[in-house]
Amino acid sequence: MRSTRSSAASNAGPLIHLAKINCLHLLKALFQEVIIPAQVKIETVDQGRERGFADAIQIEKALNEGWIRIKKIEPNKGLTEVAKIAGLQSAEVAVIYYAYRNRRMALLDDEPTRVFARTLGVPVRGSLGIILDALKRGVLSRREASEALDKLSEVMYLAPYVYRLVKREIERG
Repeated sequence: MRSTRSSAASNAGPLIHLAKINCLHLLKALFQEVIIPAQVKIETVDQGRERGFADAIQIEKALNEGWIRIKKIEPNKGLTEVAKIAGLQSAEVAVIYYAYRNRRMALLDDEPTRVFARTLGVPVRGSLGIILDALKRGVLSRREASEALDKLSEVMYLAPYVYRLVKREIERG
């Protein structure tokens, strides 16, 4: 079954948020591999370990297991310049570029970054979308998805209407 799943490229946000709620394993269940640029590894593992964040250890474990992989990604200059004007960071640009060039999904939580990716035709999922995908594919039960949503709302900002919308989607199954 592993061969039927595609890969995705991830920015730091979804990795950190899912690890903080002990749901990083959802990415392993949904994707054959998760590609990250070196900047994301630095932010999630190196800086996370320096600050004593437990999620850094989970992400490092996934790197050691090989289902999260670091790739050297060098976006073209034109995209980099436009993205910089739009306020995107270099890691975000690298994730979007990789996803665009390889026709993969980009895992992004920041809305301006998601909008930028979508304008290029890049499919996007954030932490909430990962929880919903896991529910739809039977990786999580409704109860587990609801608990994950509640935990996620404690580690990242969710607008109240977004929380309610996702909660209703989970209840519908």
